[in-house]
Amino acid sequence: MKKLIIIITILFTKMISFSQQISDGYAPGIDNYTIPLKSGVYSGLNALGGIPDTSQQWNHLFVIRHGNANTNYQLQIASTIFENDRLFFRKIASGDLTSANPVWLEVATRGANIFSGNQTIDGDLVIGANNNVAKLTIQASPNGFPTPLKAISINGPNSPENANSAREISWDFAAAGSAAIRSYRGNNYDTYLQFLTNPNSTSGNVPQIRLHINGDGNVGIGTTNPKNKLDVNGTIRSKEVKVTVEDWSDFVFKKDYNLPTLADVEKHINEKGHLENIPSEEEVLKNGINLGEMNAKLLQKIEELTIYMIEMKKENLEMRNRLIKLENK
Repeated sequence: MKKLIIIITILFTKMISFSQQISDGYAPGIDNYTIPLKSGVYSGLNALGGIPDTSQQWNHLFVIRHGNANTNYQLQIASTIFENDRLFFRKIASGDLTSANPVWLEVATRGANIFSGNQTIDGDLVIGANNNVAKLTIQASPNGFPTPLKAISINGPNSPENANSAREISWDFAAAGSAAIRSYRGNNYDTYLQFLTNPNSTSGNVPQIRLHINGDGNVGIGTTNPKNKLDVNGTIRSKEVKVTVEDWSDFVFKKDYNLPTLADVEKHINEKGHLENIPSEEEVLKNGINLGEMNAKLLQKIEELTIYMIEMKKENLEMRNRLIKLENK
């Protein structure tokens, strides 16, 4: 694009330096840019095939026409008569005198620009910053600016919905695998985010979903359908896990606690096949366990067992004392 701007500048310079004044020095008005125009400069009022900048009805048009009078090969450069920084160009390539209306392309200028086709930047790209610290450097807002601002926006489609609307930021390594961050929309305003990496295998570059975040904030590791704030399909290894509970089991030691008798405990085991207030094997296999709640229930049974042991110890001492008295008679 820089080369194109230089070429256009040279063309205008050559025209000024080596051409004579055009007629009376004023560009003639025309109403059609698509016809085989002769080389020169023109003014257009709402002309057919005009430029996309509609801020003004009048345009200035510069034309270079090929020397063969039986063809319609032109280079057209145009802008509005307004004082702005938008400049457009296009090429008409017709092997006969047929009119043509190809798309106008905007030359990169100081204002907003629209580019068509692939753009290649050989160097660093710096946006809103004074120095480059990477291949892409973006200064989203001034230092200390408190309001969150979008630094990068990737527009996704309104349809299709769900995973078919996915858009990715991908890291692709030569002769190796890829990693990606993927996002997609649901069937309403809900959105989803996924992190993907490629396994160390011979299966090629097939990135797998490692972490999934639902629109409701539920996070899944090894699963894309988390039902809780964190669902993990796999083993968790940690030095420490802290579980917050709302109640603990020391109520067993209070005087008003109704300690079940061992006969009641035996009866419940015979009838239910498990301790009272402890989930059965079927329930655990189906629903899993709540770690904090289960620890509290197990402690409750340990404290109840401790009380039974203390009472048995007292009974044993009492029986021993009776035996000693009988032996001394």
